[in-house]
Amino acid sequence: MNNIKLKLDNKELGFHFGLGFMGELLDSLDCSIDELMTGIQKNPFKFIPKVMFEAHNYNCIRDNKESEYSLFSFTDLIDNDGGVMSESVSKFLEAFTKSMTKDVPKEPNKIPTKGKKKAVLQKK
Repeated sequence: MNNIKLKLDNKELGFHFGLGFMGELLDSLDCSIDELMTGIQKNPFKFIPKVMFEAHNYNCIRDNKESEYSLFSFTDLIDNDGGVMSESVSKFLEAFTKSMTKDVPKEPNKIPTKGKKKAVLQKK
């Protein structure tokens, strides 16, 4: 799931995720992924609009269109739609999170399982 369409303040907008988007986002925020996630938790009112704005801008670039919003006017759309606690923002964050974790390998099971015992080389 690399993109999503959402209605913000009765306007349907596209948002695109993926490697290119993440690279542009981290460059524009001048932070690491860990700092981004910490920032979203620490100050969602600042970071969520920026992430959404960048995802929308990246979608516009991919569609060879120019975005009609500045960060301020885009933040107004979010405010008019219910703010960072709105259903649209919740859907965006769910899609954003899935896009970041969809290809991450799961940690192997650390609990030993039954099976053949490993050979122990000993000198007798």
